[in-house]
Amino acid sequence: MSTRWFFSWARIGAGASATGQTLPTSVRFGRDIEGRHEGPTVPGPELALVGPGDVLGFDHGTVLREEPRPGTPDAPENVLAGIELAHADLPWLLSPAMVPGLVPPTPQPWLALIVLADDEAAPPRPAHPLPVLTAPVTALPRLTERWAWAHVEARLPDTVTETESARRLVEQGARDHTSGVVARLLCPRRLAPDRGWIAAVVPATAAGRDVGLRAASVGAATDDAWPLAGTGTVDLPVYHWWTFRTGEAGTFEALARRLVFRPAADAGLGSRILDVGRPWPAESSPGPATVAMDGALRPPGTTVPETWTDPAAQERFRTLLAERLNAAARLRGPAPEPAVGPDAAEDRRAAAVGPPLYGSHHTGEQTVPTAPDSWMSALNLEVRRRVAAALGTRYVQLEQEFLMARAWEQAGEIRRANRLLATGELAAAAAERAKEKHLGPLGLADLVTLLAPVSTRLTVSALQPDADATTLATMLASAEEAPTGAASTSFSRLTRAGGALSRRAHRGTDGGSAPAEPVLVRSLRTMGVTVEETPGSPGLPTELRNRLSPTHQQVLRMADRVPGDFWARRTEDPSRPLRPIMTHPRFTVPIAGELFSRWPEWALPGIESLPPDSVTLVETNPEFIAALLVGLNHEFNRELLWREFPTDQRGTPFARFWPGDDADAEEIALWPPDAPLGSRLHTGRAGDLALLVRGALLRRFPGTSLVAVPGVGGRLPPVFDGAAATPMALDDSTVLYLFAGLSEERARTEDWFFVFREPMQGTQFGFDTGPQPDPMGTWADLTWKGLDVDILECVPLAPPPPVPSADGSAAWAGDAADMARIAFQQPFQLAFRVSRLLGG
Repeated sequence: MSTRWFFSWARIGAGASATGQTLPTSVRFGRDIEGRHEGPTVPGPELALVGPGDVLGFDHGTVLREEPRPGTPDAPENVLAGIELAHADLPWLLSPAMVPGLVPPTPQPWLALIVLADDEAAPPRPAHPLPVLTAPVTALPRLTERWAWAHVEARLPDTVTETESARRLVEQGARDHTSGVVARLLCPRRLAPDRGWIAAVVPATAAGRDVGLRAASVGAATDDAWPLAGTGTVDLPVYHWWTFRTGEAGTFEALARRLVFRPAADAGLGSRILDVGRPWPAESSPGPATVAMDGALRPPGTTVPETWTDPAAQERFRTLLAERLNAAARLRGPAPEPAVGPDAAEDRRAAAVGPPLYGSHHTGEQTVPTAPDSWMSALNLEVRRRVAAALGTRYVQLEQEFLMARAWEQAGEIRRANRLLATGELAAAAAERAKEKHLGPLGLADLVTLLAPVSTRLTVSALQPDADATTLATMLASAEEAPTGAASTSFSRLTRAGGALSRRAHRGTDGGSAPAEPVLVRSLRTMGVTVEETPGSPGLPTELRNRLSPTHQQVLRMADRVPGDFWARRTEDPSRPLRPIMTHPRFTVPIAGELFSRWPEWALPGIESLPPDSVTLVETNPEFIAALLVGLNHEFNRELLWREFPTDQRGTPFARFWPGDDADAEEIALWPPDAPLGSRLHTGRAGDLALLVRGALLRRFPGTSLVAVPGVGGRLPPVFDGAAATPMALDDSTVLYLFAGLSEERARTEDWFFVFREPMQGTQFGFDTGPQPDPMGTWADLTWKGLDVDILECVPLAPPPPVPSADGSAAWAGDAADMARIAFQQPFQLAFRVSRLLGG
């Protein structure tokens, strides 16, 4: 942490010992006599230093910041224009003299900052060697008082508490030109609202003025650059200049104090009435009925179940809606018995077109759950939730081309990978048929013979129950009864059932005996290897056939050509390991912004009638948000399927509703079927608090921030930081501030405050607007009225304003550092107590 220090001036090097433009010198002689060191000091010649009449400006790279910033369209009118310089000693580097009568002695700056209205003077005109500005003398500050409006600002560590230590650090910082030590020039002129301005750094001495104008005779360095006798204007060379404009009348503090809290219910926010007397346009109305429709935001603590003005009509509607939503699933079921009579010719497919069953793709449910607390039941049977889901559906329909273009951009190489997988799956299926045709009828001996060339690489496990896996070649070598080469083709041909050896063995018999078991099979059986194929124990033949599976080989081949982390998951489900890769795009755009820009009255009913300068406390509506996200993802997944995007329609491309870093909802496919609607959002069913602000404050100061701060003993703590709200601009004068994790219950229990903070991009100086408080407690209460300065006038040092009763940190016109402390503008903050906003 650092502390801000102000000093009246800074001079380093030889200039720190100069008197005006002369530098006295001396020479000290030393001699050593019997251990005593003695030596006289002999005065030397006086050296002439470079002065304001010897320079034509300064390097523009030393300018760190202008206030107001160049090109600002709506600067506040209560601030003083200023400029920061990187070289902290620059304003006093060429000082021609000291300020007369000021204690301690203070050098008079050789530069000055002036500010002129754009109707008082034209911008500086090009000239050589410097641009020239013609200024009316009546609009210029008093040069004799310019010392009060130039100072040094230093940011020093909190451990520095002594003035002398701070001064030494400032001098060192000025020598090193560190960023923590800067010089600043201020113009004490009061700005008028809604006007354009020209700010310029000009020489403050006649010598600097005449040299910059290339005048025939150069004035004295100790003379002021203005006024000039007998003229109302003065031509001034310009070292640096910029333009800006003040906004409409009203400072941040004045506009913030205009804000008035209005309860959401009193302001007509959060609810609108829907006519549900005729829910089916093609059918007659059963009678008048209405229902209250909420939005993405609602008044805090207004969670109520959906209730129609006609409960009987509501029950009839829910029953009929559930029937029509379930109709498609009934038609997809087993066909009923053939009908007899006039209904026999009815086309059963005609009733399959019905209302969308939101969430069916994610859950696999084809009918409305019967549990009333299920999120699918509430989403599909409540009018207000179906309306929210329909808004998400409508957004996809309007933006389908743009969304699909972004989806294909994210797909990347997935389509190419799926083409490779489809080719590999086709090849595996064809090879499986060929394997079944040629290897299926083979017995164990023929299989072993066929696999003999790869027996050293083929692992088998069909030995004893607890034996380790081995290769086929090792297993054959350990078969003691099997002769060497028993698995060779020649041995197999010699010992086959219908071969010559078999016929000789059966010669002389009746020919009815079964052929002898092959030697290889008998030997493996003796070893304990299962050579039969039974349902409970497949045995070695089945294992050998499985080792030759073309699908397994294609999986290994495709894993090299299509790298990815999905292969590990597919080994757990070997039914179709080469199936296409299913994915879905991910959109991080907050849908709330789209909702408020397209359908603001659905997002927050009544928002259009909110009066200016209003502050309203609302909370997010998890049920509405969850319904809209389900409808949005449901419709977009249908669009992905229609466009042949590789998806299974269970993804959640849109998981973010509010602006922020994290998603608002987890994958919809992971929502428990019995969970209430909205409970799977990160806020739960409670909702987070939000502050809706509309007023000129936000139009004039768009960077206004809002923080939530827990109170201490019913008050704001002396020092606080707070949790910053996430702003969401609805228009140029309306902003919604969202507080993640701050519910109504928590705000009441912990006694939180909402604090508006003035946007500050740098150090500002000036005085408040409005009437002067009497008595004045601190210098921060000083206003332009207290200074008795009209618009377009400059602040005089005399007469002094009232002295504050409780602030002795500075004295008016004591020195430039005191003037900086007095004019320094602390960022304004305005706090609202949340319990009062909630009605507590």
